[in-house]
Amino acid sequence: MKKLGALLLVSIMALSMLAGCGSSNKETAEGGFLKEGTLMVGAEIGYPPMEYFDEDGSTPIGFDVELAQALADDMGVKLELVDTAWDGIFAGVDTDKYDVIMSSVSFTQDRDENYLLSEPYIANAPVLVVPKDSDITSIEEAKGKTIAVQMETTADYIVQEYNEEGLGADLRQYEKVINAFDELKAGRVDSVCTDSVVAAFYLGDAASNYKTVWQSPTKEPIVMCMKKGNDTLKEKLEASLNNLRDNGKLAEISTKYFGSDDPIK
Repeated sequence: MKKLGALLLVSIMALSMLAGCGSSNKETAEGGFLKEGTLMVGAEIGYPPMEYFDEDGSTPIGFDVELAQALADDMGVKLELVDTAWDGIFAGVDTDKYDVIMSSVSFTQDRDENYLLSEPYIANAPVLVVPKDSDITSIEEAKGKTIAVQMETTADYIVQEYNEEGLGADLRQYEKVINAFDELKAGRVDSVCTDSVVAAFYLGDAASNYKTVWQSPTKEPIVMCMKKGNDTLKEKLEASLNNLRDNGKLAEISTKYFGSDDPIK
């Protein structure tokens, strides 16, 4: 009986500790950050020019990476990047793996209904990219042609919708957008559907052999994505974002990666 009583006491203490931890985490989340003094950002680091690895293969760079650091600096906290596969990135914010997703998250009605989204910080729309010598001049002319996309992105969904309406394109899905452009470069696909900000990166190279032949009439500005209920963090991030607009830092980062501050206007 003593052993049983001791076991019960230990069990009760353990449950109390767990409940206390849960309460603490909840309070921290409501205060804005899951980890005190740290902005934890989920990103799929493989989507240039937004987030990708430098030539050393290990240092994250890109527009979103520098913006996240600038936001953290403005808020007076540390930045912790959490590299996450795109197909699990929204589940990660749902399960408190990080505070916010900053990874070229396009605004969609579905995401707005299920997550807490910030005000847009970059203009964006899906586009179709082809080689300069391609005879494709619109997405309608991709009928029977191969279109490469990063799987489970809005570009992927748009091509699927066009196919449902009778386009008849051969959709090729890849884990990363880099893989899609590698296939285009090698001549194994006819086109790539992606975000306009990504296309600008590939077309901006002086040696680029690509052109954009179509842009979706549906705009999909890029936003920060948080768990529903974390309004405190949203307010902090948007306040810092406005500070970066006012002091020119946002324009500086945009010019570095896009060649101008047009995308942020």
